[in-house]
Amino acid sequence: MLLGLSEKGIRRLIWGVSIGIPVVVVILLSLPRIDIGVDTRFIPKLNALINTSVTILLGVGYFLIRRGQREAHKKVMLVAFALSVLFLVSYVVYHLTHEEVRFGGAGWIKGVYLFVLITHIGLSVFVVPLALFTLYPALSRRFSHHRRIARWTFPIWLYVSVTGVLVYLFLSPYYPA
Repeated sequence: MLLGLSEKGIRRLIWGVSIGIPVVVVILLSLPRIDIGVDTRFIPKLNALINTSVTILLGVGYFLIRRGQREAHKKVMLVAFALSVLFLVSYVVYHLTHEEVRFGGAGWIKGVYLFVLITHIGLSVFVVPLALFTLYPALSRRFSHHRRIARWTFPIWLYVSVTGVLVYLFLSPYYPA
């Protein structure tokens, strides 16, 4: 039992958070932009750094668990999870304070950008429930269940973190100076 909730309660909480986050993000991003009195133009670079860090941590975590180093794996993956939460918060803050940045490229490169962007956004919605449903059994010491879902979570989370960096690189020439 985690957080004093039953197994069913934990599953409901995970699904509630997994559905609630994208809904709240869409609502927040549809609001008018606000001035919070802080220059937030640094956030896209910060988010690219966070995504790069998560990518590296996911690789390190995979390497550690393949070598049987469970405790080190656990620590690395918890940091990757925490950085992903930080990314989400900073992403929302940036988009609450700045208009959407549009890709200015044309031709085949725009097609590549759109493919990366669409798959990144689409799969990012699945990372939240996958990460939570992977994290919970690990924290509950039900490692066989954790392994079964981690096989799906790892490549999707890795793809989302890598493509997050790519989206930044595509858009970086168009961010306000």
